[in-house]
Amino acid sequence: MFVLGIQGSPRKKGNCDYLLTSFLKACESHGAVTQVIHPDKLDIQPCKELIVCEKKGFCPIQDEMEEMGYSLVKKADIVVLASPVFFYNVPAQVKGFIDRCQMFWGRKYKLKLRDPDAYHRQGFLLGVGASGGKRLFEGVELTATYFFDAISAENVGSLTYRNVEDAGDIIGRPGLLKEIQTAAAKLVEPVLNKKTLLFVSDKDACCSQMAAAFAKEAVKGRFKVLTAGKVAAARSDATMVKVMAEKNMDLKYQTPQSLEKVLTGLGREPDHVIFFGSKEAMPGMVNVIAEEWDIIKPRDNSLEAFQTLRDAIEVRVNQFIPSLLRSLG
Repeated sequence: MFVLGIQGSPRKKGNCDYLLTSFLKACESHGAVTQVIHPDKLDIQPCKELIVCEKKGFCPIQDEMEEMGYSLVKKADIVVLASPVFFYNVPAQVKGFIDRCQMFWGRKYKLKLRDPDAYHRQGFLLGVGASGGKRLFEGVELTATYFFDAISAENVGSLTYRNVEDAGDIIGRPGLLKEIQTAAAKLVEPVLNKKTLLFVSDKDACCSQMAAAFAKEAVKGRFKVLTAGKVAAARSDATMVKVMAEKNMDLKYQTPQSLEKVLTGLGREPDHVIFFGSKEAMPGMVNVIAEEWDIIKPRDNSLEAFQTLRDAIEVRVNQFIPSLLRSLG
């Protein structure tokens, strides 16, 4: 599983940095793969209210938000936002990042597209503030709540600490590391312990992505559904994304993954694997239920051909899921 940390503090090696680093290390100790992004260090322009995201579903501003923001958020099982309090809210750098996630809000609420990963993605807040006021974190928590909603993540909790101002104030606080370990375990272990269904295609750019989306809708978070390619494509097929949007499913910014990388990140064998085509590429998986589906991506790149492919995959997934629930449930 993948845990994305968003470091909201512009201060180097400050209390937020210590807090987030400790939290992600705790997640890693339970088997998670983690990554941190620092909005302060990225080339991310503020939202200019162009309204393109609400009308067409994308942000026209060309900067690092596409690769280091949208794609990583879509990949994440858990998003951890770490922030100090600046005037009762998050710092401007991370607020700019959050504002640009209006793109997700537009796709979700204006274009009525559903993120198939919404059934399992979670959001968690880490916060520090200099004063001891009772309402210190209200603004930060409200911002986090609506940020998590926009990215289709369930807001599952927070750890916030008052009277933390000078660098290092958080270190050595009684019970801190135990609180972090407990919260991380509560987040990570249920996801890691889920039964896993893996769809494998040649490049993880089309058939596997479609099948996984329909499967995620069907199992509603009961199982972890993954995709992989024997060799990962650079990006998902644009026509595939378009025809899935006709089913109100949002597969934009899904990143194809190689089979090797997915298995390494999973840390164990998946429980069930479906190959689009031959399963000869199955590397050393001995206790896995594997099958082949004779559905292939059409050579004809027309919209009609992709619609036919999509519908065939939807029927096959809906026929398959009941037996999966019986065998793995």
